[in-house]
Amino acid sequence: MKKNVFICMSILLFVLALAACGKAETNPQATSNLEQNGAASQNEKASNESTTETRVYKHFFGETKIPVNPEKVVTLQYASHMLKVGLKPIGASSHLLETTDADFKGIEDVGSADQINYEKIVSLQPDLIIAGDIEKEVYDKLTKIAPTVVVPWMDHDVFGHVEVIGDILNRKQEAAAWKTDFDEKMKTAKDQIIGKIGEGKTFAIYRVDPKQFYVYGVRNMGFTLYKALGLTPPALVQKEIAKDPNLWAVPISLEVLPDYDADYVFLTLLEGEDTTKRLDEIKQSSLWKNLTAVKDHHIYDISMDTWLGYTPHDIEVQIKEAVQFLTQDK
Repeated sequence: MKKNVFICMSILLFVLALAACGKAETNPQATSNLEQNGAASQNEKASNESTTETRVYKHFFGETKIPVNPEKVVTLQYASHMLKVGLKPIGASSHLLETTDADFKGIEDVGSADQINYEKIVSLQPDLIIAGDIEKEVYDKLTKIAPTVVVPWMDHDVFGHVEVIGDILNRKQEAAAWKTDFDEKMKTAKDQIIGKIGEGKTFAIYRVDPKQFYVYGVRNMGFTLYKALGLTPPALVQKEIAKDPNLWAVPISLEVLPDYDADYVFLTLLEGEDTTKRLDEIKQSSLWKNLTAVKDHHIYDISMDTWLGYTPHDIEVQIKEAVQFLTQDK
């Protein structure tokens, strides 16, 4: 009896030993496979990271680690500037794509400035996002998609914008080349204008709104005449520009309009019946009729849609129109 019990116990212990051996052979292999897969994943990630060099870029919201040579870039403000330094954005804000210029074809629309399509940006898988004037909350959302840098619009003129974008994209030479080419075009355009009308003339830009009258400074419309073409504004405008190099415009009352007289005037107005009616009233006044440009028939109507744009592409169009106006016989 005891012998039988001993035999049974021996058999049981032998079976348990086999089971234990089976587990010892199976589990280490499963664990090994998981570790290998994890290691492979980490190695792949490390390999991807090593092929993308980065640098720290300081901008409006602090410092951000960005690719040294970004390739897939979404911009909420600087599409034209990117194109001028030789990199086409993969996505841009809606208002930047409202053009028939072939350079912009193929750029994906990522929504308006006040309604950004974050899902669309995610789907584009950018390696960098370049924004203009955005709130911190928007910036924080964008940084969860890709490294984001912010370049405030009013910090630079258009030359400065191109230079900064060239720096961000590691395309400083391309930015400098664009500036050299642009300067040559401007010199040619200015020579055409001066060759036609002569030296020493002054130029003003008037904007009529339903309840306001502006004389433009050196941004937007004024940039084309005063900075790009190097033409001379009225003395009072020049004085304001000296105080504010990024002067947008000066609101004035009609009583002081003669103080902003010029030999040549570019005139634009906010669309609408109220504005048209007000302009008609202004044109009937003696203040308007006695302006030098009015008496000499040197008033040129310009479209706000064409002239309010402040990108390299916009300015090139404006310059062509300015040359056309100022060199034609009237």
